[in-house]
Amino acid sequence: MRVFAVAARHGSYSAAATELCVTQAAVSQQIRNLEASLGCRLFVRRGAGMVLTGEGRTLLPFAEQGLAMLERGLNQLMQPAAGPLQLSVLPSLAARWLMPRLWRFAECHPHLELRLHPSQQLADFSGGEVDLAIRYGEGNYPGLESEWLMSDTAFPVCAPVLAPRLREVPDLISLPLVAGPEYAGVSWANWLALSGNEHILPRCRQLTVDDGNLGLEMVLAGQGVALSRSVLVADLLRQGRLCRPFATELTPKHRYYLVWHPDSPRLNDIAMVRDWLKQEALQDRE
Repeated sequence: MRVFAVAARHGSYSAAATELCVTQAAVSQQIRNLEASLGCRLFVRRGAGMVLTGEGRTLLPFAEQGLAMLERGLNQLMQPAAGPLQLSVLPSLAARWLMPRLWRFAECHPHLELRLHPSQQLADFSGGEVDLAIRYGEGNYPGLESEWLMSDTAFPVCAPVLAPRLREVPDLISLPLVAGPEYAGVSWANWLALSGNEHILPRCRQLTVDDGNLGLEMVLAGQGVALSRSVLVADLLRQGRLCRPFATELTPKHRYYLVWHPDSPRLNDIAMVRDWLKQEALQDRE
């Protein structure tokens, strides 16, 4: 197949022989053997060159694709042992969702080390510093592959000690409202409007923090009420460390996506981590 593909590219048995470092007779013999196996002609002579027949034109793209796949597979087997797989993830998601689960990944895949890069910045796959990323967005990343991981909702949470003070939404006036920068439609203004209580917003005290994880630490300490995303607080709610005083919830415009480069030399490792992350997300939904 390699001889066939090279001869087709050059349109010449002699040029193919030069590239392959064999004789022209050897190229001719390989083509005759292939034609005999297939029961059809692949080349016809035209002047000093060789031209593909209809059957040859049909076979060529499959031969080229198969050889390219084989080369990629061999390169992966022959490359030196890879280091840790680099996973870029949002800091709040790393702290509140991923870190408590990493021990399960280590148990399932003891041979593969996972190194986290908490960052708000878009992952740069060009320099090999990141192999896989979890991003919160719309899933459109030009030149990259992406796959939906999970969705979430947003609602108020507070420490159990404050829950008795929040019997109705207007009771929020008496407590600081912890908020991050508005993103994907998640804001106290939008939540209050959804609950029919937008009129109380001017009387509420809002404290804005850039780090969602820091905001949750303040709430855990009983210093206010946060409008947080379900993915980040699910474990804290299950553990009883936080309460959800009101049922109303926002649906953000964005979702969590897995993102990677389609030509990464570590596609097998990336697929392994992707499958594990999707399984964790599925268990949360169930």
